[in-house]
Amino acid sequence: MSGLLQDLRYAVHMLAKSPGFTSVAVLTLALGIGANTAIFSVIDAMLLRELPVRNPEELVEFVRLHPDGAMMSNLPYIVLEHFQKKSSVLAGVIAFTSDTRVFRATARGTEQSVVHEVSGPFFTTLGVTALIGREINPTDDCPGAANQVAVLSYPFWSQRFGRDPSAVGTTVHLSGIPYTVIGVMGPSFYGVDPSRLPDMWVPLASDPNPGEVWVLGRLKPGISIPQARAQLEPLFLQALGALTNEMTNWPAHDREEFLGQKLIVNRATTGTSGFRWQYWEYSNTLKILLGMTGLVLLISCGNLASLLVARSAARSREIGIRQAIGASRWHIVRQLLTENLFLALLGGGAGLLVAAWGHRLLVMFLLANEQSTPLTYQLNGRILGFSLAISILTGLLSGVLPAFGAVRRDIVAITQNVSSLQDVARLPLARKLLIFQVALSLALLIGAGLLVRTLRNLATTELGLAHENLVLMTVDPSASKSVQDWKAFWSQLTERLAVLPGVLSVSLAGDAVFGRGGWNETIWVPQGHGGEQYAQVADNLVGPGFFETVGIPVLAGREFREQDQGKSPRVAVVNREFARKFFNDENPIGQHFGDRGPGSSNLIEIVGVVGNAKYRDVREVAPPMFYQPLAQNLGKRSYEVHARTVGNPATVSAEIRGEIERMDQDVSVYDVRTIDQVIHRSLQHDRMFALLASAFGLLALVLTSVGVYGLVAHQVARRTAEIGLRMALGAERHEILWMAIRESLILVLAGIVLGVPAAWLASRLISSMLYGLTPHDPTTIVGAAFLILVITGLAAFFPARRAARVDPNVALRYE
Repeated sequence: MSGLLQDLRYAVHMLAKSPGFTSVAVLTLALGIGANTAIFSVIDAMLLRELPVRNPEELVEFVRLHPDGAMMSNLPYIVLEHFQKKSSVLAGVIAFTSDTRVFRATARGTEQSVVHEVSGPFFTTLGVTALIGREINPTDDCPGAANQVAVLSYPFWSQRFGRDPSAVGTTVHLSGIPYTVIGVMGPSFYGVDPSRLPDMWVPLASDPNPGEVWVLGRLKPGISIPQARAQLEPLFLQALGALTNEMTNWPAHDREEFLGQKLIVNRATTGTSGFRWQYWEYSNTLKILLGMTGLVLLISCGNLASLLVARSAARSREIGIRQAIGASRWHIVRQLLTENLFLALLGGGAGLLVAAWGHRLLVMFLLANEQSTPLTYQLNGRILGFSLAISILTGLLSGVLPAFGAVRRDIVAITQNVSSLQDVARLPLARKLLIFQVALSLALLIGAGLLVRTLRNLATTELGLAHENLVLMTVDPSASKSVQDWKAFWSQLTERLAVLPGVLSVSLAGDAVFGRGGWNETIWVPQGHGGEQYAQVADNLVGPGFFETVGIPVLAGREFREQDQGKSPRVAVVNREFARKFFNDENPIGQHFGDRGPGSSNLIEIVGVVGNAKYRDVREVAPPMFYQPLAQNLGKRSYEVHARTVGNPATVSAEIRGEIERMDQDVSVYDVRTIDQVIHRSLQHDRMFALLASAFGLLALVLTSVGVYGLVAHQVARRTAEIGLRMALGAERHEILWMAIRESLILVLAGIVLGVPAAWLASRLISSMLYGLTPHDPTTIVGAAFLILVITGLAAFFPARRAARVDPNVALRYE
């Protein structure tokens, strides 16, 4: 132990004597270690962080397995009732569902808020208490309760009420319904769904038709998951069977599949499965990022190893003297490794700071709005352990070969200060490491080039609709309105907006173009191409003038009219892909399809055909799609206003919003955006990926250039006498310049030759992310190779130019 402490003191002394080397080495390692730690911290927050509740290991969630293998984490409400009344293996059963409501406090305006509707025992079963006031209890969760109550989350209370304790007891309105604030939860509690942080919690009974809910339970002591499932699955099947009377209009196939579902019981220590499934959605992205940061770390290791080789060469006389006076090779290797491990630990400590910044960047990259989730950076034992492990591994990877190489040199030649061109000057290990760095850098640059060109292709792709001055906004009337009031409101809204200055046309839709993912419906075409067929196709509800407003051309037939109301015959407009798939490009006008199979009544007549449009995503190939009149399917929900404007869309948007709010103060208008902003937002993932890949590629290029510069500078310094002799014998300056550059360019070309096949293999990982080009795109490969050749050539030029300017007389006296 005393020997290790002595080695450590000596390492600190030697590194302190070389602050420039130490700073460069620590910065290099901090970038590589920090990037990897940042990705691990996101995985830790998504998958490993426990819920901030009492005994989270006792919590389980219930998931239903569909016969086709699909898993759904929400259950029919009747399942919750069966579990509450008949289960003996659960100490408590809770349920929640997520909703978006219009929040309005006196003199504070309106805004969209995320609300979790929870069952009465929610807070007591989880074992959490309010910071101020009280929590929701079973008494509050009763249908027809005289007073509706709400509990605020700590962030919402801080942002909207300035942490004012008097907020408890005040009245707020949610979609026009008054609620009394009874409590505020603490800052660490975010519910049981880490995928979305709610603004507040309200009783589940406040929703007259909860439909399907997420159900969790707390196991009684000594009860295992298999024991719980053995009792709960029969109760689950009984609950499904109790819904048989509601399935009389269902197709037989759908009814059999619904009753054939199975129950899965999972641990919920880290919360509901939403985030775990979201992780698997993003797992490929995280794997690619982890691969990129891993390559950067390997390049950092190679760069540091090259610095250590040059440093050991500069210390060769010291090392030789220590060996000559009796120091063993193992002792010197241990000393050098101690220095390198200490450097790696310094780099790991600095990397934790890099990781804190990188964590937030990654959350923004993955989730678009990091404020909507509790994925804050929390330094815990797992992250510290990961950083420590990767720091030690990095120290060993970059230090072992240089340390053993340092003790293999000729002691006599070194102690007598005799140059060895083939060993000390040429540094064969450093040359091999440089080839390795170039190959890895080329792979990163090619990947970055592919992603940047993909982003450009996506930004310029044809959408099939006109996106100039198209404004979208979500409008949500008060939930207290009657159905007739809702119909009158929507009719008046389009009439009043259409006559506003700057508005060319306006229309409503159930889902906006490039909206929240769209809808799908299973249809039956009785005499389609190839005979009758079932298919699931995209659909939407739209109002009169919709296609004119969004710029989708009508190819045949007509748009919807005011006469297409609830009592008129059912009609639809289909896109060209729908017509091609089901009618073989024949004229489908006047044809019919249904939504109940051969037993369908009141079939839907096709009255128009419109062009294909990329309706949901820039990458998609326009799918078969049909549109139905909104007036024939109007419900109590929010709808999307589409308005084509003249001039500045922001100015007209403000006028539209003001006009809507003048119609009803309880109406919420939110998510006001232009279609260009929507498309820009939809490309955020690709944009951030291209940005990160470019940053990693440029960082790798800089590290490699530093390696080239260092190698050439070292060789020039160690061969000063040789250069002077060559110049004394008649060598021209340009010949010396080319000699110094040539050797480094040969190494770079060797790295490029090795890097191209490595890049081909690596680019297969991002093939699914590319658009409009292949992973083996020759333009990108040639461009990346040319860039790395030019930059490394410049890095070699400056020390080579110094060599060409050496005075031969000074050089001959160098040694």
